[in-house]
Amino acid sequence: MFFVEVSDMRAVPRAALIEGTIERLKTEIVSGRWPLGSKIPVEDELAEELQVGRSTLRQAVQALVHVGLLETAQGRGTFVRGTHEVDTVLHRYLADAELRYVLETRRGLEVEAAGLAAERRSQADLDHLTAVYERQMAAHREGRGGEFNRAAVEFHTAVVEAADNPVLSRLYASMLGSVRDSVHLGGVRRPQEHHGDPGHTLILKAISDSDPQAAREAATEHVATFLTALAPTDKEPR
Repeated sequence: MFFVEVSDMRAVPRAALIEGTIERLKTEIVSGRWPLGSKIPVEDELAEELQVGRSTLRQAVQALVHVGLLETAQGRGTFVRGTHEVDTVLHRYLADAELRYVLETRRGLEVEAAGLAAERRSQADLDHLTAVYERQMAAHREGRGGEFNRAAVEFHTAVVEAADNPVLSRLYASMLGSVRDSVHLGGVRRPQEHHGDPGHTLILKAISDSDPQAAREAATEHVATFLTALAPTDKEPR
C-alpha cells in the first residue's frame, strides 16, 4: 500500500486521500459553488486549495468524470455535468433515445420552467439570464458559432435554475448532453432558422416582465422551431 504525507505529518493511505478528495469535490458541486455547466478551477489552483498533490487530484477528478458529474474538454478545461450520480443513469439512457422524443420531452420541461421562472425569478436570476443572452447575441454578430451554441445551452439551463424547482433542475440536468447535441445539429441542418429564431429574446422578455403565460408561449414556439429545424431535409436519408 502506498502512503503520502499531509500537512500534519500523519501518514494517510493513498486510497483514503483520493476518496477524501472525491468527497470534497462532490461537496463543491452539490453545494452549488460550482454550478451545473460551470468550469471548475484549473489543476494547480485546485490542488493548492485542497492541499493535495496533482496526481491525487487527477485521480479524484477522473473518478467523477467516470460517474458523469464532471466532463473534461480537451483544451478547454473540466466542467460540471451533473450534481448527482442519478444524472449519469438518465444521461446514458437518453443517449440512446431518438432525438425527436428527447426534444418532445425537453419541450415539456422547458415550457414549464419558463412559466415558473417568470413567477419566481430573482433579480440575480434575471441578471444572469441577461448576461448569457447578451453573450449569445455577441457571438451571433461575430460569427462565433461554437460560442453561440454554448451560450444557448447555458441560457436554457439558467431558465430552468430560475424556476426554483430542484426536481425540474435534476431532470433537465440529465438531458444536457441531448440539449447540446440538438443545438449543434439545428445549426448544421437549418442555420437560418436556428440563428434567426427570436425565441430567447421573447423568453427573456416574458421572464423579465413576470408574465408566465407569455413565457410558456415563447418557450413552446421556440422548441417547435427546433423540432422543425431537426426534421430531415429532402436531400437527407430518413
